[in-house]
Amino acid sequence: MIKVTIFYPIKKGDWFDVSYYLEKHMPLSKSIFADVLKGIAIEENIVDLGVNEEVISYQIIGHLFFERVEDFYTSFLPNKEILFEDALQYTNVSAILQISKVLICQTPWI
Repeated sequence: MIKVTIFYPIKKGDWFDVSYYLEKHMPLSKSIFADVLKGIAIEENIVDLGVNEEVISYQIIGHLFFERVEDFYTSFLPNKEILFEDALQYTNVSAILQISKVLICQTPWI
């Protein structure tokens, strides 16, 4: 299994519309990836550390799970412009993308 993680760093002057991201962008993403998307997890920063000029944290971190990296690319590449254009509706932040091989994944946590 692979995990595509999208980090949205936060610094002074940035904005992020969490409601739009959850209610509009995530359903769009789910429709684009369809059956190859095996799971999602979205995290939101809940601690205000006094944001300054330096990136100190991430506002949102999104995780998309796929069986194979090819499954991600097959759906993402033809639709990346749609996703990038929609991102302009919920943030001015440039996302950071990481693709990882999942070594351990266990839920529920015991």
